[in-house]
Amino acid sequence: MAVPILMPSLSPTMTEGNLAKWCKNVGDEIKPGDIIAEVETDKATMEIEAIDEGVLDKVLFEDGAEGIAVNSLIAVLKSEDDTDEKVKELLVKYKGLNEVNSKEKLNENNEMQDVKNKEINEIKGLPKASNEAVKENIIADDKSNEEINNYNEEKENNIQIDSINTNKFQDRIIASPLAKRLAIQNKIDLKNINGTGPKGRIVKKDIDLFLNKNNEILNISNKYNKNIKISSMRKVIADRLSFSKNNIPHFYLNINCNVDNLLMARQQMNENVDEKNKISINDIIIKALALSLNKVPEANCSWGERDITYYGSVDISVAVAVKDGLFTPVIRSAEVIQISEISKLMKDFVYRAKEGKLKPSDYEGGNFSISNLGMYNIDSFSAIINPPQSGILAVGAIKKLPVVIGEEIKISNTLSCQLSGDHRVIDGAVGAQLLNEFKSIIEKLDIATVKVIPIVSPR
Repeated sequence: MAVPILMPSLSPTMTEGNLAKWCKNVGDEIKPGDIIAEVETDKATMEIEAIDEGVLDKVLFEDGAEGIAVNSLIAVLKSEDDTDEKVKELLVKYKGLNEVNSKEKLNENNEMQDVKNKEINEIKGLPKASNEAVKENIIADDKSNEEINNYNEEKENNIQIDSINTNKFQDRIIASPLAKRLAIQNKIDLKNINGTGPKGRIVKKDIDLFLNKNNEILNISNKYNKNIKISSMRKVIADRLSFSKNNIPHFYLNINCNVDNLLMARQQMNENVDEKNKISINDIIIKALALSLNKVPEANCSWGERDITYYGSVDISVAVAVKDGLFTPVIRSAEVIQISEISKLMKDFVYRAKEGKLKPSDYEGGNFSISNLGMYNIDSFSAIINPPQSGILAVGAIKKLPVVIGEEIKISNTLSCQLSGDHRVIDGAVGAQLLNEFKSIIEKLDIATVKVIPIVSPR
């Protein structure tokens, strides 16, 4: 049979409501739980949910209709078995009820107006008072004024209270019954959701959107987040570098080197040499730093508990990245061995480091370190000293930059290097002297100096 849809009573004091909008159109199929319409009162906005199924056959009010009495017919659901005659019978039945509801509302308003009119007429129809009565009225008026003042004060306080209550109402979250139910089922705090319904009301689609976004975030988190147990190597590296950064007073010096000659010398060195035996730029930098430390022995030292140790040879630690961290194998007496030997040693160290075959004797000790990130296109960076060493040279990528040569500006291959020094054993002037010596060796490098490496005895 045809099912009536009525203006619901949303509170004990509700007598009428406004039809905010229809959520379904005439001819739409309706299922239990579907939202048919949205109703507004002076206190809230609510959704009308269908409890029967059928087709929305008739709507009696348009969107935005106001002052619809409670229990008035607003729409009709028609089932498959219903005829047009049954729908008409229902409309006729509820037409009378709608008229009664409207009449009761009108009578109520008229009664209130009649009371007001009666009070006004009684006041106008009062007989003229005698002088004594006037005096009594004056006294009474004074008393009344006091009462009026008290009343006005009380009224003002009530207004303030009402204002507070209004603010509380404004802070209250407005949501449809279905949205509230879904929020409870999915343990969602409605404060975290922005409502898209009338006056910011939270509706079902807002809950669905929130759940979809959370699922996407959860999927991404599950995909990328993972916990990996800290390896013993990583733990040692972390402890040593934390100690270094927290206990060693680092200072930093930068210098740029023209490496045009270095690149040409390297090219000549690698002519007619197989790929396995080619000299790398890093091999040349190791040699240049070793020669620089040999010429500035004040920087070739380390801090001890009771004394400073100055070394008679230059042992260069070279950072080699591996899967779980890095190793720093040592090129010992790098100032006296040929670049070709340095190259062979480094290739062997890199291979055994990545295979996990380095021995402690390969990476223990060392006076000074080199960390080269040029192959990763890093311009420059600050490295952390490997204690108890006195410093580390951070090497960046070779870049073509404009430089002033004499009175001309030319494009030159430039290498940026930064020295991190332990200020307890190396002063700024010593660090500057070391970097300038390194720059001089790098920039003046040629095939002759490569083949015949000058060896300077320690001071």
